[in-house]
Amino acid sequence: MKEICIFCLLLVPFFLSAQEKPLYCDEIPVMYDKAVASRPALPKFGTAPVTEYKVQVAILKFTHPRDYPFHKKLIARYRPCEQVWVIESKKICKTRAEAEGLKNELRDLGYDGAYVVELIGFE
Repeated sequence: MKEICIFCLLLVPFFLSAQEKPLYCDEIPVMYDKAVASRPALPKFGTAPVTEYKVQVAILKFTHPRDYPFHKKLIARYRPCEQVWVIESKKICKTRAEAEGLKNELRDLGYDGAYVVELIGFE
């Protein structure tokens, strides 16, 4: 019994370090003021911004998505700085009407908290 307790105590630091934030989460963002204006401009690309939509159904803070069986139309994405899992649609919709249809479909499947999120993509 004593060996089991010691083994568990040795595993606690491992599990705590596995969910640490990456170093870039703690970096303070650079403010765009006159001091930064002397830096070279970002490169320009021949892309155009487009509005796209996804449907999110859950944000998991203190649990892992493997503990829940989600529908095959959904995917889990980890946000390391916020330390949360976002459960959202795999499909990216081109129109808001299409996203609303997917949201209603997911609500009919039991995801009552589903909502549409607007994204900016480049093509």
